[in-house]
Amino acid sequence: MKLRRLRPATFSGFRGTRAAPVRAATTLTKALATSVAAAAVLSGCQVMSPIQTTVPYQPANGVAVDLGAVQIRDLVVVSRAKGEAGALSGMVVNNSAQPVTISFAAGAAGDSVLAQAPADKQTRLSGVVGTAPVTLPSIDAAPGDIVTLTISTPAGGASEVSVPVLSPDGIYAKITPAPLVTIGP
Repeated sequence: MKLRRLRPATFSGFRGTRAAPVRAATTLTKALATSVAAAAVLSGCQVMSPIQTTVPYQPANGVAVDLGAVQIRDLVVVSRAKGEAGALSGMVVNNSAQPVTISFAAGAAGDSVLAQAPADKQTRLSGVVGTAPVTLPSIDAAPGDIVTLTISTPAGGASEVSVPVLSPDGIYAKITPAPLVTIGP
């Protein structure tokens, strides 16, 4: 009896020893394509919800105003009701070597109120112990609304800003308008 020699098994015309690397390469290609597709789909979430650190915002209740060497931060108006007096709350930073007079006016026909910013210092508009807050005589907005203030300095010019009006509650409970002096008969 004559023995025949058997040939190795073949897969699609290739020897069996080559089938495993082809299958591994195909699996690797599929896994890579799936991960690229998943990354593209998942990164699309940032289109509708950008990362907060890339969006400039005011991390406070108030607004910021830059007038040359004078910067005002966290500016709000504290008032009990529409038509009543309103105290300004915020921090003024004067980076110049000279004191600066800042003018605040509420609305188009609002009277100006002046505040002094000492040279190279920061000052609270709401007053510190022993000083009265900067007070606007009448605010044409209720707490929760926005009032337009025109703020100006001689060197920095004028800037019109929308400032929130807040009620004297919470952290603003101790900020109340200074009594207004009336002169009459």
